[in-house]
Amino acid sequence: MTAWIHEVTGSLNAEQRAVADGLVAEVERLDPAQLDAGASSAVADENGFHITLAHRHRPEFNIVVDAGGHGEVVVSYGHEHETFRSEDAEVGRVWPFPSEDHVQATLALVGSLLTGRVELHVWKRLLGVKTRSYWINEDGQPELFLRGFNGGPFFGWSRTPQTYRFDFMEAASPQ
Repeated sequence: MTAWIHEVTGSLNAEQRAVADGLVAEVERLDPAQLDAGASSAVADENGFHITLAHRHRPEFNIVVDAGGHGEVVVSYGHEHETFRSEDAEVGRVWPFPSEDHVQATLALVGSLLTGRVELHVWKRLLGVKTRSYWINEDGQPELFLRGFNGGPFFGWSRTPQTYRFDFMEAASPQ
Protein backbone atom coordinates (compact mmCIF):
# COMPACT_ATOMS: atom_id res chain seq x y z
CA MET A 1 0.00 0.00 0.00
CA THR A 2 2.82 2.46 0.75
CA ALA A 3 5.37 1.29 -1.82
CA TRP A 4 5.04 4.66 -3.60
CA ILE A 5 6.57 6.37 -0.53
CA HIS A 6 9.52 3.97 -0.35
CA GLU A 7 10.49 4.70 -3.96
CA VAL A 8 12.06 8.07 -3.02
CA THR A 9 13.38 7.52 0.51
CA GLY A 10 16.98 6.89 -0.57
CA SER A 11 17.70 10.61 -1.13
CA LEU A 12 16.26 11.92 2.14
CA ASN A 13 18.02 13.46 5.13
CA ALA A 14 17.30 12.26 8.68
CA GLU A 15 14.32 14.57 9.30
CA GLN A 16 12.70 13.77 5.97
CA ARG A 17 13.27 10.06 6.52
CA ALA A 18 11.63 10.29 9.97
CA VAL A 19 8.59 11.98 8.42
CA ALA A 20 8.41 9.46 5.54
CA ASP A 21 8.88 6.43 7.82
CA GLY A 22 6.33 7.83 10.27
CA LEU A 23 3.78 8.38 7.50
CA VAL A 24 4.33 4.86 6.20
CA ALA A 25 3.82 3.46 9.71
CA GLU A 26 0.70 5.60 10.27
CA VAL A 27 -0.89 4.62 6.95
CA GLU A 28 -0.10 0.94 7.47
CA ARG A 29 -1.39 1.04 11.07
CA LEU A 30 -4.65 2.77 10.15
CA ASP A 31 -5.18 1.14 6.72
CA PRO A 32 -7.55 3.95 5.63
CA ALA A 33 -10.27 2.62 3.35
CA GLN A 34 -10.59 5.91 1.43
CA LEU A 35 -6.86 6.40 0.71
CA ASP A 36 -6.30 6.20 -3.04
CA ALA A 37 -2.79 4.72 -3.24
CA GLY A 38 -2.78 5.01 -7.03
CA ALA A 39 -3.43 8.76 -6.92
CA SER A 40 -1.16 9.37 -3.93
CA SER A 41 2.43 10.34 -4.57
CA ALA A 42 5.83 10.95 -3.02
CA VAL A 43 8.52 13.09 -4.63
CA ALA A 44 11.97 14.09 -3.42
CA ASP A 45 13.89 16.88 -5.11
CA GLU A 46 16.32 19.67 -4.25
CA ASN A 47 13.54 21.53 -2.39
CA GLY A 48 12.63 18.64 -0.10
CA PHE A 49 10.23 15.77 0.25
CA HIS A 50 6.61 16.13 -0.89
CA ILE A 51 3.87 13.57 -0.14
CA THR A 52 0.25 13.73 -1.28
CA LEU A 53 -2.25 11.42 0.40
CA ALA A 54 -5.20 11.35 -1.98
CA HIS A 55 -8.76 10.68 -0.88
CA ARG A 56 -10.54 8.14 -3.06
CA HIS A 57 -13.72 10.19 -3.63
CA ARG A 58 -13.18 13.67 -2.16
CA PRO A 59 -10.15 15.51 -3.65
CA GLU A 60 -10.82 18.43 -1.29
CA PHE A 61 -9.77 16.06 1.53
CA ASN A 62 -6.29 15.42 0.06
CA ILE A 63 -3.46 15.86 2.55
CA VAL A 64 -0.10 17.26 1.44
CA VAL A 65 3.04 16.97 3.58
CA ASP A 66 6.16 18.97 2.65
CA ALA A 67 9.40 18.33 4.55
CA GLY A 68 12.12 20.71 3.43
CA GLY A 69 14.68 19.03 5.66
CA HIS A 70 15.66 22.21 7.46
CA GLY A 71 13.64 21.78 10.63
CA GLU A 72 10.27 22.60 9.09
CA VAL A 73 7.37 20.43 7.96
CA VAL A 74 4.14 21.79 6.44
CA VAL A 75 0.87 19.84 6.43
CA SER A 76 -1.75 21.23 4.02
CA TYR A 77 -5.40 20.19 4.03
CA GLY A 78 -8.28 21.87 2.26
CA HIS A 79 -7.90 25.66 2.45
CA GLU A 80 -5.51 25.42 5.41
CA HIS A 81 -1.98 24.45 6.35
CA GLU A 82 -0.03 24.03 9.57
CA THR A 83 3.71 24.54 9.87
CA PHE A 84 5.73 22.54 12.40
CA ARG A 85 9.28 23.64 13.26
CA SER A 86 12.08 21.91 15.13
CA GLU A 87 12.23 24.76 17.67
CA ASP A 88 8.49 24.58 18.50
CA ALA A 89 9.03 22.43 21.60
CA GLU A 90 11.85 24.69 22.83
CA VAL A 91 9.66 27.80 22.66
CA GLY A 92 6.83 26.05 24.50
CA ARG A 93 4.42 25.53 21.63
CA VAL A 94 1.63 23.21 22.66
CA TRP A 95 -0.35 21.16 20.16
CA PRO A 96 -3.83 19.76 20.80
CA PHE A 97 -2.55 16.28 19.99
CA PRO A 98 0.16 14.44 21.94
CA SER A 99 3.67 15.00 20.61
CA GLU A 100 7.19 15.68 21.82
CA ASP A 101 8.66 17.26 18.69
CA HIS A 102 7.69 18.69 15.32
CA VAL A 103 7.91 15.34 13.51
CA GLN A 104 5.60 13.65 16.03
CA ALA A 105 3.23 16.64 15.83
CA THR A 106 3.19 16.32 12.05
CA LEU A 107 2.36 12.62 12.25
CA ALA A 108 -0.30 13.23 14.91
CA LEU A 109 -2.02 15.85 12.73
CA VAL A 110 -1.94 13.57 9.68
CA GLY A 111 -3.29 10.69 11.79
CA SER A 112 -6.07 12.96 13.06
CA LEU A 113 -6.91 14.03 9.50
CA LEU A 114 -7.01 10.41 8.33
CA THR A 115 -9.27 9.28 11.19
CA GLY A 116 -11.88 12.05 11.13
CA ARG A 117 -10.58 13.98 14.12
CA VAL A 118 -10.10 17.30 12.31
CA GLU A 119 -12.85 19.63 11.21
CA LEU A 120 -12.16 22.61 8.98
CA HIS A 121 -14.61 25.52 8.86
CA VAL A 122 -14.29 27.77 5.79
CA TRP A 123 -15.92 31.18 5.30
CA LYS A 124 -15.62 32.71 1.84
CA ARG A 125 -15.29 36.48 1.92
CA LEU A 126 -14.85 39.13 -0.73
CA LEU A 127 -11.18 39.64 0.13
CA GLY A 128 -10.23 36.05 0.92
CA VAL A 129 -11.02 32.85 2.76
CA LYS A 130 -11.21 32.69 6.57
CA THR A 131 -10.63 29.30 8.23
CA ARG A 132 -10.84 27.69 11.65
CA SER A 133 -9.42 24.23 12.33
CA TYR A 134 -10.79 22.13 15.16
CA TRP A 135 -9.34 18.98 16.65
CA ILE A 136 -12.03 16.56 17.88
CA ASN A 137 -10.94 15.48 21.37
CA GLU A 138 -11.55 12.15 23.13
CA ASP A 139 -14.96 13.41 24.34
CA GLY A 140 -16.01 14.18 20.76
CA GLN A 141 -15.81 17.92 21.40
CA PRO A 142 -14.12 20.31 18.95
CA GLU A 143 -11.09 22.28 20.19
CA LEU A 144 -9.86 25.22 18.12
CA PHE A 145 -6.18 24.83 17.23
CA LEU A 146 -5.64 27.02 14.18
CA ARG A 147 -7.06 30.20 12.66
CA GLY A 148 -6.21 31.30 9.18
CA PHE A 149 -6.94 33.80 6.45
CA ASN A 150 -5.86 33.48 2.83
CA GLY A 151 -6.10 36.93 1.29
CA GLY A 152 -6.79 37.81 -2.29
CA PRO A 153 -9.81 38.55 -4.39
CA PHE A 154 -12.50 35.94 -4.06
CA PHE A 155 -15.90 36.07 -5.66
CA GLY A 156 -18.34 34.60 -3.25
CA TRP A 157 -19.64 35.14 0.21
CA SER A 158 -20.82 32.83 2.94
CA ARG A 159 -22.48 33.79 6.20
CA THR A 160 -22.12 30.30 7.58
CA PRO A 161 -19.02 28.19 7.21
CA GLN A 162 -18.60 25.26 4.88
CA THR A 163 -17.55 22.45 7.21
CA TYR A 164 -15.17 19.68 6.16
CA ARG A 165 -14.72 16.68 8.46
CA PHE A 166 -11.61 14.96 7.15
CA ASP A 167 -11.98 11.20 7.24
CA PHE A 168 -10.23 8.52 5.24
CA MET A 169 -11.55 5.62 7.32
CA GLU A 170 -15.22 5.37 6.39
CA ALA A 171 -16.03 2.99 3.57
CA ALA A 172 -19.11 5.02 2.68
CA SER A 173 -19.98 5.93 -0.88
CA PRO A 174 -18.87 9.32 -2.25
CA GLN A 175 -20.92 12.39 -1.40
